[in-house]
Amino acid sequence: MFNYSKFFFNKVGIVTGGGSGIGLDTSIKLANFGAKVYATYRKENKEIKKIKNFNFKKNGKIIFIKLKSIEEKNIKELLIKIRKKDKLVQFLVNNIGNAINRSKFIKSNENLWKSNFEINLFSNLRFTKHFLNLFTHKKTSSIVNVGSIAGKTGGYGDSTHYAASKAAVHALTKGLAREIKGVRVNCVAPSVIDTPFQKRLSSKTRLRNIIKKTPLQRIGKVDEVSNTIVFLVSNYSSYVNGEVIFVSGGRN
Repeated sequence: MFNYSKFFFNKVGIVTGGGSGIGLDTSIKLANFGAKVYATYRKENKEIKKIKNFNFKKNGKIIFIKLKSIEEKNIKELLIKIRKKDKLVQFLVNNIGNAINRSKFIKSNENLWKSNFEINLFSNLRFTKHFLNLFTHKKTSSIVNVGSIAGKTGGYGDSTHYAASKAAVHALTKGLAREIKGVRVNCVAPSVIDTPFQKRLSSKTRLRNIIKKTPLQRIGKVDEVSNTIVFLVSNYSSYVNGEVIFVSGGRN
């Protein structure tokens, strides 16, 4: 049994898109292990309101910060806010992502492509670039990007725009792992997970077809992804660097 508390007690980190789904579950786990987590969100929801006053184990805490947009100026403002309270951070989970909508390539427009690259790739790029100066640049520091199986499959005919942006996240992960010294950079690439993202963008027919192609014959659960993220952030994965780990139930 892993003792994550010894790694995360009094550690500080950021989880982007931490208001729901995978990001929220990851933030809760890290806080329960004693970490101080800055979790960004776009819209407040019931889960955020409930957790704001929650007492976590080991003195862990989640500080929710509303992020108006992922424009560079807003990320710089966030950096200034965090730096006033904490001079160093040990981990960054780049979880912000969206497909906007599903569309055949022939019907897609350039704005859809630009929006997908903006939210999926450039959000990661900006957060990493601006917060890198707060890292301790020791073996205990870690960045985890959230990619997607679509980055490998190409999006199955209705999400090529999303797939291309996530493939770029995978490439960014590998490139940064080689370039940044003293900070491990990895990527978790989920298949279909039971999140608000899927409820909004996937029909029941689409989900049934995916389940048929998945050896485990089901979609994934949020904690199956967040558990992998926590492992990669922790020092239990201290020799894992530059990897894209697929959490897909065997689907490929």
